Amino acid sequence: MSKDNETNEIEDKKTNEKENTTEEKKSKEKDKKQPFVPLDKQSKLSKKEFHASQRGSWGNLNPVTKKPPNPKAYNRRKTGR
Repeated sequence: MSKDNETNEIEDKKTNEKENTTEEKKSKEKDKKQPFVPLDKQSKLSKKEFHASQRGSWGNLNPVTKKPPNPKAYNRRKTGR
């Protein structure tokens, strides 16, 4: 019985080692850098994703420019009163 257990343990270790090496290979394949493709040659969808990733949020800042009204300009609402 003990020999069977030992052989099973050895086989389990071997399979675990094989699984680890295949996982390492897969992770190395993922780590490989993708070849550089100019933005002009990329598809419309990939360009859209790239530009969306470059844009940020404005946060609390309102991007609309605000300026005070010109006091010398004609104002219809003001003259009717």
